[in-house]
Formats: sequence, structure tokens, C-alpha cells
Amino acid sequence: MTRGISPDYYEPVTWKDIEEAYDLVKGVVKNTPLERSSSVSELSGSDAYLKLENLQKGGSFKIRGAYNLLSRERRDVVAASAGNHSQGVALASSLLGLNSLVVMPQFAPPVKIIATQKFGAKVLLYGNSFDEATERARKISEEEGRVFAHAFDNRYVVAGQGTVGLEIIEVMQDFDYIIVPVGGGGLIGGIATYLKERGYKGKVIGVEAEKAAAMKNSLETGKLVKLDSVATIADGIAIKSPSEFTLNIARKYVDEVVTVSDEEISSAMFTLLERGKIVSEPAGAASVAALITGKVKAKGKKVVALISGGNVDMPLLSQIIEKNLLETGREFIMSFIVANIPSEMKKAIELFSEMRLNIEELRTELFGDDIGVGKQKVTVKLKIYGNENLSRIRRKFDEFGFTIVSIRGAKF
Repeated sequence: MTRGISPDYYEPVTWKDIEEAYDLVKGVVKNTPLERSSSVSELSGSDAYLKLENLQKGGSFKIRGAYNLLSRERRDVVAASAGNHSQGVALASSLLGLNSLVVMPQFAPPVKIIATQKFGAKVLLYGNSFDEATERARKISEEEGRVFAHAFDNRYVVAGQGTVGLEIIEVMQDFDYIIVPVGGGGLIGGIATYLKERGYKGKVIGVEAEKAAAMKNSLETGKLVKLDSVATIADGIAIKSPSEFTLNIARKYVDEVVTVSDEEISSAMFTLLERGKIVSEPAGAASVAALITGKVKAKGKKVVALISGGNVDMPLLSQIIEKNLLETGREFIMSFIVANIPSEMKKAIELFSEMRLNIEELRTELFGDDIGVGKQKVTVKLKIYGNENLSRIRRKFDEFGFTIVSIRGAKF
């Protein structure tokens, strides 16, 4: 047994353990809202409720498990995390007056590194994956005698995460499905344990990213699967393998695990932001992605979808917004060739204004294989304000003698 790891960390978790955990964390964590979402209900054909752990202290559910563990150990700690667990450990340690060191993979989002440091932890960037960071953290635990707070392979962490399930059934018992993002399996393990052991008759459904589907593969093959690599924008669930501990819980209590693509996650994030005013990170939106794409067939069902966190990197969020605006035809980018004289450019700009198209970006090029002598290529990003008849642009450009090179994001 590794020094700093209690021998009871891997004993089975029970509903009583989760209630004990809640007694420890309830004065510290937020009892986050469980709210009906009319937009997700409409898009999925279900009666959908969202458990908003993106509003939790530290921006995700992770404070629950970290605080439950450290409030028992009361020793300095080392942890490994791609992001949210690091913030949970850092925040819990600060609240308990403990020193914390977090090993994060080198690809960890800057927003999560900065937040972890602000919560009081020292951050060590190491390795190219969660697994490499975890092995480094284990060695530090052995060398320095710190508590090793694994992100999911620990019964006290799992019990703490299970308090999400306790909060849900305190206010709602009659739902058909609960949909939970899955990385290492600690969150769904804790929630499933509490719900099933307290008599819940509905389904507990996990959601993984398509290219990080270690839990799904493990359940289907009947043995622990470790992926060679993971590739997803959902860094919070980008885990190569669950643990035997969390896999055993899933075998017992999880009814199904489905997968969603990064494209589907991106669309769900955009829907939550625009229609629900909810900022979700990619992992947090996986549950809603599964619901609105029909990966979980929930038409006519009462469903709880867990938004597990809201710590999204701002450049990524900006990219997702831009991408979805283009794909839904709310913005478009077009390139066209005009004579390199001011009067020609003026014609295009006046047409855009007349059609209530706002110019958001504009750039010109004088050199290129498709640009003749005395010509220039204009690339413009336009925002559409309720104008569905864009075919007039093409007709007028033909009249002007302009050549449209490409159009992205609009139907003409």
C-alpha cells in the first residue's frame, strides 16, 4: 500500500457513506439548482431538468469529493487533474488550511491552471496526459507523505460526488432517467450508488466523448480497457481508463453509457448558452448533447441532465460560438473579386447595408492565384439581422461584375 493512501479507500461505497459525506460538505458546497429547461425539453421531446453544478464553488462538482476526503485526512495533499479536480482540491485545501500541490498535464486549459493557483494550490505541469500526471503525483505522495487525492479512484471522493444524487432526490423522485457525464466514473458511480440503493427505479445513463469512451468499452468487453489515446474538446472527461473501483460500481448500478461527438457537444454548449443563459464547459454539456441528439431516447420521459461544470476556456468558447453562428446561418463569410478601385468596394458595402447585413470583419488581398491584375479579393464576415432572402446578393454581384469565390455559413 502506497504511503499516504488509507487501506479503506477502496471499500465499497454505500448510500450511508454518501449521507455521511453530505453531513460534512453541506455547510461548504452549494446545493445547486435543479431547474426545468424549456429549450432542452423542446429540442429533445422530453421533460428535461438540469442540475447546475456549473454554479458550484470552484465551477464544478469536484469540491464535493475533495472536501469529503480532506476533511477526514487533515493532511497536506497532492493530486493530479486535467482541470476541475485540481480546483476542487485547491479550494478544499484552502478552506481546511492545508497545503496542496496539483500535477496537471501540460495541455491543461490556462483558465483551469490560473483558477487552481488562485484557490491556493501550487501547480506542477507534467506529462501529456492525465495518466502521466497521476503517476507523478503518486510518486510525490510517496516521497513527501502527502495524501494522494485521486480524482475518482477513492471511495471518499466517490461518496462526496454522490451527494449530487442526494440533492436531486431530496426535491424530485419521479424522473425516468438521469444523464451524467463520465470521465473516470467517480461522479456517476457516486450518484448511481445513492439513487439505486435508495430505491430509484429509473435509468442511470452515462455519456462519454466518442474518442474517450473508456468506460463504455470496459462495460462492453467485461474488462478494464485502457485507451491508447484520447482526443476531445471535453478535457474534463478525457480519461484513458476508469479504475477497477469505479468500473465495478458502473457494472452494478449504471444502466447504459452512450457517446457523443465534439460537434454534438459544441452544439449543446451553444444551445445552453444562447437559449438557457447557461455557461457549460464541454464535459458538462455532454449530458445535454446526448439528450438533444437522441443518443438517449427520452421522448415523453422526465429526465435530469447533469451540467457537471462551467470552467470553459474563453478562446474555445469564442470559437464554439462563432462556429455555431456560421452553421445556423446567423453569420456568413464570403469572398469575392472586385476591381481594385474605391467605387467598386462601395457598391458591395452599400448592398450589405441595404440588406441589413452588419459587417463584422473585412480584409482585402491583392496577391493570389485567383486574383487578377488590377483586382482585389475581399473577404467579409457578415451578421444577418432577420433577412432570409440572401439570393439578391448573388444577383446584384452578377450585375456589378463581381465574382464570388466562396461562401461559408449561409444558404443562398
